[in-house]
Amino acid sequence: MTPVRRPRSPSRGRRLPNPKLRSSVLLDVPSSVTRLFESPLLTVGEFRCPPDDTAWRETNLIGDRPHVVFPRIPVLIQHVDEAPVLATPNETMLYNADQRYVRELRNQAGDNCVYIELHHESLALLAEEGAGLIDSSYRLVASHAPADHRTYLLQHLLIRHLKAPDPDPLLAEETAATLVLSALRDRPASARRRRGSTKAAHTALAEAAKTELASAPARLTLSELARRLHSSAFHLARVFRVETGFSLHGFRQTLRLRAGLERLSSHAGDLSTLALELGFSSHSHFSERFRNEFGVSPSELGDERHVRALLEATARG
Repeated sequence: MTPVRRPRSPSRGRRLPNPKLRSSVLLDVPSSVTRLFESPLLTVGEFRCPPDDTAWRETNLIGDRPHVVFPRIPVLIQHVDEAPVLATPNETMLYNADQRYVRELRNQAGDNCVYIELHHESLALLAEEGAGLIDSSYRLVASHAPADHRTYLLQHLLIRHLKAPDPDPLLAEETAATLVLSALRDRPASARRRRGSTKAAHTALAEAAKTELASAPARLTLSELARRLHSSAFHLARVFRVETGFSLHGFRQTLRLRAGLERLSSHAGDLSTLALELGFSSHSHFSERFRNEFGVSPSELGDERHVRALLEATARG
């Protein structure tokens, strides 16, 4: 039997209590798991797994609480006894308590994600608020769901706020709760009842297309992609939208824009280079698409002085 790897405990981190609030901010955790915020309702943190870590060769265990995870880079995730999923920034990955899974490397950086760990009573409370991905036994009914532009931007801003010198615990907890409810609100269209063989075939086709799109050249055509996947172009376009919630072009462009969002801080003052690295024709082309996706310009999002105001505005919807 493949050994089960338990996550390295983040409890060694330094706890910075706020005596006026029941929640606190957690920093300086010397491991691949970094807890940034904890309250009686939920925990928010970051997870990084370098490509040489033994976790890539073992079966992993998520822990004893459900998790909602926002990938920053592509990684293949397979829950035990389920089909593999290419986890990208366009998806929210979902884990029940004690979920076992394996991961496969798809990016030279390894694995890098944001997670929200839900405390035991949280799924029941979320179900009462209309979370459609939670069943009557208070378990998550899917391994992943599409992440819309607001959800991705909100989790990005939340992490930056928590790393700021004086994060607001109430704002952080409310934002995290909003994120989770948004992620779990609706069942994907792919969850509709279909014959098992048809569903499996459609899922496999969409996952193969995601893998191609995550590394595809900018000039890839629908016909070429369909030929690579031994499918008709019309069938591929229809199935992909049903399975992922994205068009093929939208999926690829959204991946590029979300990669750009994560790299803004490392390209401060040099957006032209970033735009070209991501496959956009110019600084203006990138900025226009970025604003269309996130509702704000790259320069505004790159300025740490604006993070809290942007977080508050995005959380209000």
